[in-house]
Parts: sequence; structure tokens; C-alpha cells
Amino acid sequence: PMVKDLISGVMKEEGRYVRNTICEHFDYTRQELLDLVKLHKLKTYDEVLDKFGKGHGCEVCKPVVSSILASVYAETANRKPVAQDSNDRFLANIQKGGTYSVVPRIPGGEITPDKLLVIGGVAKKYNLYTKITGGQRIDMFGAHLQDLPAIWEELLEAGFESGHAYAKALRTVKSCVGSTWCRFGLHDSVSFAIEVEKRYRGLRAPHKIKSAVSGCIRECAEAQSKDFGIIATEAGWNLYVGGNGGSKPRHAQLLAQDIDKETCIQYIDRFLMFYIKTADPLTRTAPWLDAMEGGIDYLRNVVVNDSLGMAAQWEAEMSTLVDNYKCEWAEAVNNPDIRKRFTHFVNAPEVKDPTVSFVPMRDQFKAEDWKDKNEPAKQTTPSV
Repeated sequence: PMVKDLISGVMKEEGRYVRNTICEHFDYTRQELLDLVKLHKLKTYDEVLDKFGKGHGCEVCKPVVSSILASVYAETANRKPVAQDSNDRFLANIQKGGTYSVVPRIPGGEITPDKLLVIGGVAKKYNLYTKITGGQRIDMFGAHLQDLPAIWEELLEAGFESGHAYAKALRTVKSCVGSTWCRFGLHDSVSFAIEVEKRYRGLRAPHKIKSAVSGCIRECAEAQSKDFGIIATEAGWNLYVGGNGGSKPRHAQLLAQDIDKETCIQYIDRFLMFYIKTADPLTRTAPWLDAMEGGIDYLRNVVVNDSLGMAAQWEAEMSTLVDNYKCEWAEAVNNPDIRKRFTHFVNAPEVKDPTVSFVPMRDQFKAEDWKDKNEPAKQTTPSV
């Protein structure tokens, strides 16, 4: 457990009142601030800070408020870059050495040969290191900041979208081949995974969300290690929630069994909205469920039995978020003002970071290893 959790636990044992407020600038929990943002229809970080905060804000509350605004209004990360961390500001994960990664969405892990060729062509053109990820996508490393819009312009033209690998949002929905090809498959897990991923793509949350759909109990997609996972049964689908890998792996717990696809989607809508509204910042579904009084039984009562009477509202809110989805990279590429953001030097926008250095490795290039601070770096950037 974290030190903060230990202190909070001791204080609760002593009968003291404990509130997980966001930071020194907001004397509210994330859940309280989300409710206030909705109630007062606040649309920007400055409005929220002026009405309910104090001071100038910090690196903690700015991303939290941005996440809340995105969850409430289906906002993209492009609107207020000053309130975002570097990954959201540039719609890419900054990597070792100062370059960025490019991860297009590949729903359900299904991709055509033509799209594979596009990824290969882009990677070759910009000398990007390519790696197949654990989420059944292809990651391209080593992109210079000012090359990102041009790279994504080519990917968008080929039908790709942002994979949100940089975001506290839905990442991937893995799948096995299911009944499409596997002789053991009970249902079409690939089609269901694609449907689920396209529904929740871009959904912002307190932390990243991962999912998977397996076509039978053999579980090749590893659905029981995901924030929510789906496994085919002879009678329908089983829905599991609250799993994750990471430094402290959690096995997902069964929420509902032998349900049809429509009911499964309905329960996922409710589960995700309940999580988005009540979890603390940077809390995955597993620790959120662990800390929930009543655990999986309480969660099942809320999601399946609608014990709080909120199901209809949550489903309507999710429908609004789904209907208002926008690809952040499409927005960035087509907006000249946003494209100007992708530069190291405002007075020399075409100049690349001279400190970036690569070394060859297995017919590709990788970032040069960290050197002693007194040893000068050797620039070996591959030509583009």
C-alpha cells in the first residue's frame, strides 16, 4: 500500500474523518468536483479554478480537471494544452531520449494487409522502430516532435485513428480469433471486441482502461486480467471486471454470466460510468473495487440490479459520450493552430532536437542509452 493509504487507514481506525481531496488548490474529492462541474456547467479549467479553487493550480489538479471535463463533455485533449501533461499535450508518449511513440488504433487486433503496408511505409519513411505490443497493436518509436502531424496525416488517410496510448482512457480491446477460425470458439469474439472498442474509444477516465474478449474458456485473449473482460459461453457471454496486470496483478471478478451482447454492453456502460464518477485520480478499476465497501456484491447490485436508481442516467450519459467521439489526431492534423504546437523551437520550426541520438539495433534504430552526465552525447540521428 501507498504511504497515503496507510495514514488514511490509521486515521479511519482512530475515528477521524478522511477526505481524499485533489490537492492544495481544490478542497474537494474528484467525485465532488465532477458533480460541481456538471451542476454549474463549467467548461474550462480556469472556470473551475475561479469558482471552486484557489491559487494558480498545479501538475496534479490540472490533468484531473481536464480529465473531468473530457469525461463530462467528451472533450479532446487539444482544447487546453496548458492544462495537460506532455503526453496529452502532444498526443503521444514521450520516450527515452526525447522522441515520441506513434500508436494507431487497431480495433480487436484485426488489421488488413493494406493497412500493414501503410504502417510499414510510414515507419520506413520516418526511420521509426516498430514493435508489436501486448495490446495487439503496432507501436512506432523514435518520432521527432515536428514529424508527428505529418506521420498522423498519412495514417489518417489510410483509415487509422488515434490509439490513445498516451491517455488515461480506453487503450485496447484484445481478442482471440474466436469462432471465426478456431475450432474451439463458441462465438465471434473478434467482431464483439471491435464493437466494444469502437464504442468506448476515446473515453476518458481516472486511469487507463484495458479490455479483452475471449471466444471460449481457454481464454487466449486474457480477459480475466483486464479492467473489464468478456468470455464466450454456450449460453452467451460472461462479464468480468476489476482485473489488471502491472506491479500488483489482479484477477478480474465475475459480474454477470450467460448474458447476451446487448445486456453485456448495457452493464459495461453502467460499470464504466460508475467508475468514472466515483474513482479517485489515477486509480485503476482493481484498487477502486478493492476499496469499495461491499466489493463485487455491492458493485453487482449497483450495475445489474440498479440499486442506486442511476442506470438510465448513466446509459444516457454514455450514449452522449459515444455519439460525440472525435479522433484527437484528426482534429490536430486539420487545425493549423494546433499543428503549430508540434515544434521544439518556435523561431525555427523545422529544426529537430539536436540532443536526440540513435544507435543501430537488429536492423532498426533505438534511442541511445543514458550516458554519464559528464560524457558528451554523440549525435547519430538517422536521416529522413
